[in-house]
Amino acid sequence: MTIALLASILTSCERMIEVDSPTNMVNKEDVYKDISTTKAALAYLYTNIRNNAFLSKSPTGIHHSLSLYTDELDHIGTSDNNYYLNMIQASGPETILWWNNAYQDMYAINAFIEGLTPSPYIEQEIKKTLLGEAYTLRALYYQNLVQLYGDIPYTTSTDYKSNTTISKKLYQVVLVDIEQDLLQALDYLTYSFRSPDKYYVNKAVAELLLSENYLLQKKYDLAELYSSKIIDSNLYQIDEDLSKTFKKDAKSTIWQISPEQGSYITPEASNYIFTAIAANTSVISEKLLKSFDSNDLRKQHWLKKIEINDQTFYGVYKYKNKTDNTDENSIFFRIEQAYSILAESLLSQNKLPQAVETLNVIRTKRGLLPLSTNIAKVELEQEFLQEMYREFFTENGHRFYTLKRLNQLSQIKEVKPNWKEYNSLFPIPEKQLLINTNLNPQNNGY
Repeated sequence: MTIALLASILTSCERMIEVDSPTNMVNKEDVYKDISTTKAALAYLYTNIRNNAFLSKSPTGIHHSLSLYTDELDHIGTSDNNYYLNMIQASGPETILWWNNAYQDMYAINAFIEGLTPSPYIEQEIKKTLLGEAYTLRALYYQNLVQLYGDIPYTTSTDYKSNTTISKKLYQVVLVDIEQDLLQALDYLTYSFRSPDKYYVNKAVAELLLSENYLLQKKYDLAELYSSKIIDSNLYQIDEDLSKTFKKDAKSTIWQISPEQGSYITPEASNYIFTAIAANTSVISEKLLKSFDSNDLRKQHWLKKIEINDQTFYGVYKYKNKTDNTDENSIFFRIEQAYSILAESLLSQNKLPQAVETLNVIRTKRGLLPLSTNIAKVELEQEFLQEMYREFFTENGHRFYTLKRLNQLSQIKEVKPNWKEYNSLFPIPEKQLLINTNLNPQNNGY
């Protein structure tokens, strides 16, 4: 009964822009009168992250697709992959899938915030925690969308009529809107988790997103401040044993998503562990493979040598349980990302010795020698990019977003002949532009 109730309330129309009038809606107040149904409504939002394409770790989500789009993975599957070929089109299924899924999920988040905020039935402190989580999730979606599409429609409403004629907001304005959501979330959240499994976001997740937001706004001092808060909390540590980094009890994990059931394998294990070449098989790119020093512990623990038909490949081996999984969840954020943001913010402020010190924390944990504090800025920037390349491959679109922030996307041309300058943004679905002309103009190149 609860599932049916939530589905009727929270399931959005098929598209954010092209919508029909809602029918057979259950009164939202019924959900937010009881803490159990309120928490179930919030759990639905987390389930969307795992199950719907946009933010999922599945082959169609941004984690895998952006790794193909850049220079982290080579597609060796038997069917073409438009991300790998850098041939995304405004009318293509990939474009439609991401856009629709993202705004469907956002509709559900807005409905949750809209429904819970005025409810007099939920105890105030509990309400703040649940709203803080919802604000953080909304910021997560919009922060990915704005980096992928630039100017985008930004809405916090469930008014389907206004959403049919909504216009785009400027990139910088959207970043400020995201910042406000995250600042509100920080007021509501604590560093405690609602679950010991870290399945729900906490204050550290909001701080991590906010520090990234400040990188995007070029407010590097604030990026330094909030990434340092996470590190200085001492709640998370880089695991000495790299084989434990992607285990569900890893000390470095800030937030993780469970598989569909406790015994199911993670999407990452399903996607990257293979013994035969299938339609969507991908492997570590030759460029990424060559970037690893022989002493790099990540090469030993996070890559796997595979031989098929007298060919040798290296597969992604961060997640290791293809069967009988009991100890792996999908890691969404880990403490190393806070170090990454801190190092970038220090580098951007010309605080080079501090940036080197921060970067060396990761390097030495990975079996590499520390960088000299006398390194020149240009060289340090390239060392930073290489270190992030080796550390975060196939995670969160990290490579694409980092190269883009530092104006280094041209590096992809070295191995991707189809790469064009306009590939720094994705196209808005052509159908949406026809339905709602206020979404024009289309991004350049499409």
